[in-house]
Amino acid sequence: MSTPTRRQVALDINGVDYQRRPLEQESKARDAGAVAWTESNGGHWMVSRHQAVLEGLREAENYSTEKFVKDDGELGGGIMIPTVPFYRYLPNEADPPSWNVYRRSIAPHLSPGSVEKLAPVIERYTTEIIDAMIEAGECDFVMEVGSPITAKVTLHILGLPTDDWYFYASAVHRLFADSEAAGPGIEAVQERLASTIAERRAQPGSGMIDDLIATDVNGAPMSDEDVKDLVFDVIVGGFDTVAGLLAGALQWLQDQPEAKARLLVDDRFLQTATEEFLRFVSPAVGLSRTAKRDYTIGDQMVAEGDRIYFMYRSANRDPEEFTDPETVDLERRPNRHVAFGAGIHRCVGSNLARAIFQSVVRQFLTRVPDYQVVEAEQYKLTNNNAGFARMVMQYSPGQPSTA
Repeated sequence: MSTPTRRQVALDINGVDYQRRPLEQESKARDAGAVAWTESNGGHWMVSRHQAVLEGLREAENYSTEKFVKDDGELGGGIMIPTVPFYRYLPNEADPPSWNVYRRSIAPHLSPGSVEKLAPVIERYTTEIIDAMIEAGECDFVMEVGSPITAKVTLHILGLPTDDWYFYASAVHRLFADSEAAGPGIEAVQERLASTIAERRAQPGSGMIDDLIATDVNGAPMSDEDVKDLVFDVIVGGFDTVAGLLAGALQWLQDQPEAKARLLVDDRFLQTATEEFLRFVSPAVGLSRTAKRDYTIGDQMVAEGDRIYFMYRSANRDPEEFTDPETVDLERRPNRHVAFGAGIHRCVGSNLARAIFQSVVRQFLTRVPDYQVVEAEQYKLTNNNAGFARMVMQYSPGQPSTA
């Protein structure tokens, strides 16, 4: 029996064309077929259509997210193409059974019940941050609103000083906005986390970081390195993805007065709008896997060791799943988007992301109703995060809530 010919597509997810015209490039991938092979970046599969992405991600027994040393001594695997060698994303870059331990260690802090209890905290930080920018009449929404609110809430959950938000957020932001210059900031964050974990192991505080330090793994405490990688992934996974979602949604809403007014009073509309913005913006663009065995995705045979890029945003604009996918429909039902991925690695912070988004949208639209986006610059690292390097807004100056 002959081996099926690989379906090919000429597309580079790290190339200039993808950086400048990502949606056009993703449409090109879908047109080539649900699953196609590209020779770029050492060669890998691109899974671009909704059904194939959903099924492929759910078949966790067929793939690995862990990093490994290849025969040539180079590091391979992981969730990004090319492999990022500097640190591990945990639990995303772990397979069962270790994945089970890592995921269980952070999940309780991000459960629906835990997030519900955080509502006053989210509201308080949202008020504090808007108070700080509302008198100026102009702001970079990304680094003056979206990122600091998300950062402060995340650091609160971790049990780290919220006043340090910029130290962490600026490093993570640069990772996506200008990755070539991100090294020193990320190294500083890694060093700060390592020293903090050592201090907290000697003198415990309260928060997720302390619970991770106290976690038992096969009869022994979780290692400092594992704690650091888990905390780092919570930081990287949350800060700019939520900020990007907020920025993308507000950019679309600026000239939609009826939608803005309804979002403030209609809870159900706010919920369906949240899901539609998650679909349309797709802040997590896509992540990668490594095939553990020969198996089929769609109609293509994937070989053991092949790298696979699952395209979340492309799947969320698949016309076979979504009617008129290029149009924002804030009452879209059903809405089976894969903005948070699928399968065992589905984003553990999805409940928190929704809660922050809804709190910020309502308060921002109430207090800064006439904003206009005057400048928007998207990330350079467009195959991983759909956020903005900056988004400048102008608006009528307002009063702090404490004035």
